[in-house]
Amino acid sequence: MAAFSLQLERKVESGLVACGKFDGSHACIVVATSGGNILVHSPHRRPLPDPDDDPKTGRLAWTGELAELRIGKQVSDGAYTITVGKLGWLTDRSVVVIGGNCSVTVLDASGTEVFWTVTGDVVVSLMIFDFDGDGANELILGSVDFEIRALKGDSVAWDVKETAPVTALVALSGCQFGYAVGNGTVGVYEMRQRLWRVKSKHRVVAIRGYDVNGDGTEELVTGWSSGKVDARVPATGEVVFRVQLSAAVVGIARADYRRTGRPDLVVVSATGEVRGFGPGAASSEASEPGDKMRELLAKKQALIAEMRHRAANPGSFASRLAVEVSCGDGAVRMALAAGPGLLVHCAIVFAEGVFDGETLVDRPSRPCGQIEIELRPPKDTPVDVHVKVCVGPMGADLLQVFELTRQLPRFCMYERIEKPIDVEDALLDESGVTIEVAERPQRVAIWLGQNLILPEETEVEVAEVGPTAGTLNVCLRGLRDGKLHRLEATSGGKIRLRTKDSNFAGEIVQSLASYLGLGELGAEANFPEDEKLMTEALERLTGLRETEIRLRAGEARGAAMLRNLLVRTEDARILGDAKNAKTRLAQLRAVNGDLIRDHEIGANSYRDLVRTLKELNAAVQRIARLRVGKAAANAIAKCRSAIRDGDTRALVAVARQG
Repeated sequence: MAAFSLQLERKVESGLVACGKFDGSHACIVVATSGGNILVHSPHRRPLPDPDDDPKTGRLAWTGELAELRIGKQVSDGAYTITVGKLGWLTDRSVVVIGGNCSVTVLDASGTEVFWTVTGDVVVSLMIFDFDGDGANELILGSVDFEIRALKGDSVAWDVKETAPVTALVALSGCQFGYAVGNGTVGVYEMRQRLWRVKSKHRVVAIRGYDVNGDGTEELVTGWSSGKVDARVPATGEVVFRVQLSAAVVGIARADYRRTGRPDLVVVSATGEVRGFGPGAASSEASEPGDKMRELLAKKQALIAEMRHRAANPGSFASRLAVEVSCGDGAVRMALAAGPGLLVHCAIVFAEGVFDGETLVDRPSRPCGQIEIELRPPKDTPVDVHVKVCVGPMGADLLQVFELTRQLPRFCMYERIEKPIDVEDALLDESGVTIEVAERPQRVAIWLGQNLILPEETEVEVAEVGPTAGTLNVCLRGLRDGKLHRLEATSGGKIRLRTKDSNFAGEIVQSLASYLGLGELGAEANFPEDEKLMTEALERLTGLRETEIRLRAGEARGAAMLRNLLVRTEDARILGDAKNAKTRLAQLRAVNGDLIRDHEIGANSYRDLVRTLKELNAAVQRIARLRVGKAAANAIAKCRSAIRDGDTRALVAVARQG
């Protein structure tokens, strides 16, 4: 049962809900309405009486006297999300963290920038949280490129790929934190391990941590676009609380709204309905004893039916399912074969990010002994594939279900060319990256074998005889685009990857460094196509900045002229000078038209500026991923300095040498 409920009688915008204490002691709900207004609701008292206040509902008009500007800062990369907290690698004072266009900016209390780094895409969620339990807070961020990262200073302490843009993050008890992504998935991580996740056809609007069942541990509370609110145990994902609102949830907040000394869970719907729940609210939502009895009876009937089927077909349950995974013809292929005398009737495959909807159902028109499923992971990351296969004889009314799980390696979408000597060097130019590690080629061969799909009883081996003795030479072909890549490793620890794809090179460097446990790694890179694109983007950025300055100056002059004409037009009206008034009105119309055109030009220029900044920041990210540790951080700092100065030569030099 809800501890309290009320109706704001306004339509509320999604995501624009918060709670705050405007007078320092009384909690208020703050929402943005669909009419473009800000509504503040206080159930206790009205700190600023106003004729528009409604004493019956407690709604207040918000005046500027409640706000004070402390920091004024223009962020060149934009601001998509903001959070405040203390970062372990900076001072012990709170800082402001701003997620921008492929970047993260950190400001101190005076507005001075104290940290900046690039990310793979636009940052849409932030959280300051001690995710590894070392006593120092890390910065956890979620971005549009499906990635969750934990930043510890200049280095990436941990990162993981999800299946859609990471829209929300929330800290829970201990080292656990919850997350939500744009495709309706919500889940929980503990340190570097994902505990569980669930997916819905509805969109996740908001997530919060709150102790709903009163056990002293915060549950993950989720508000959905369907109006449902549920709370799940962080360790298992079990639902312990559920309530349905009449309209979509637009926000969830925590506030001591009843002044009991403990925060309430406040849920707001799109129609302005507000419900508050206190600790232990889940106890009132417990299921009836009859529900449990019906569930047990259903399980009993299913077990009885299975026992009858096993008794009627004793031989079919001794069968096995053969599984073979290979790559070729542009995809990873998983072959599923039934045992003797049995046929495959249906296969259900779940693989996040691989299929539309993440699930594929393959049902042959006629049951057959073997089916083959094509998998095309879009990114170079390990993929867990869960398969359910229904097997049985022809015409069977009950089928045996096999469940299996396979993990596709990180570089499963690259097939090995058995004889790399047959690949002409003309097909592989000098583009690529070179690194040096204190490891034998045999260790690199083991790493490569673990990250590729190889035929059975086949290994990546180092040449032992001949002119190439003691070296590793492996040629790969990308299944997505057919491009060739060659990896060469010498006994001296020099590793060279010849490729035109800087993204693939970065993934190789990061994977190899993680496998070898390298905290620092420099690189020499040569990607002429990327360098050309970066140079063009930087030159375009310089021109766009100059255009922006000219447009601002023109807008200022136009605004001054507009004010002057307004005064003169009003004077003519007061003096009854109709002829002069008509002249001034015509001039006003012309100046206003010029301002509108300048605004349209400025808007288009700003969109180009944002797009160009995103291209440059993404290029800086690719440059950084070719290095590890301080080498990556130094490359980011030098690239930003070169971009700020408009120095294309310096930017190219950093891309090559770091």
